[in-house]
Amino acid sequence: MRPLTATLTPLAAAALLAACATGPTGPDARTATIQRTANGVPHISAPDPETLAYAMAYAYAQDNVCMTADQLVTVRGERARWFGGATPGLLARRMFPNEQIDLFIAAHMDDAALERAWMGASAESQAMARGAVAGYNRYLADQAGKLPAACNSQPWVKPMTLAEFRRQGELTAVQAATAALASAAVLLRASASSPPMILPARSCSPST
Repeated sequence: MRPLTATLTPLAAAALLAACATGPTGPDARTATIQRTANGVPHISAPDPETLAYAMAYAYAQDNVCMTADQLVTVRGERARWFGGATPGLLARRMFPNEQIDLFIAAHMDDAALERAWMGASAESQAMARGAVAGYNRYLADQAGKLPAACNSQPWVKPMTLAEFRRQGELTAVQAATAALASAAVLLRASASSPPMILPARSCSPST
């Protein structure tokens, strides 16, 4: 197969990554090359889409591991646990209390439905998802104890699962739509002890 290439964003140097469908070693191991320019832009060559995604996720983590780890806390619905319920966090380009974000995630995410939908994706898309998850996790393993200060050795920095990868995709897809209604979650909770007529039935629609 002709090598696949991709370009991401900043740092500096060159690296070879061994990748395969089940991990970084094994008889079916394939190699990806990450070559960074003088300006830190990564150029990646890989023999197949899964290995390409593996290297892309690794290179992206080199530049944005703390941001990715923070986003994973969001899709897990654990922001209040780790950062405090009243502390503001970002969702749908707006700041909400972490407790509110967690409430929205719990109400919206349906892992079983996301998995069923994912089964309809192409084999290449599924392979790239596996590669992306493995690439990010490989970076965490390689850099254990050596991450940027903002997230180094933090208990909320954990390996990604395929289910969490699907949640990331779902959250991205609803950023400008359903997630923008996250503020309704607080209204619904606040009205729990009030007469039902205080919240009009049309004030929000349930997610499906």
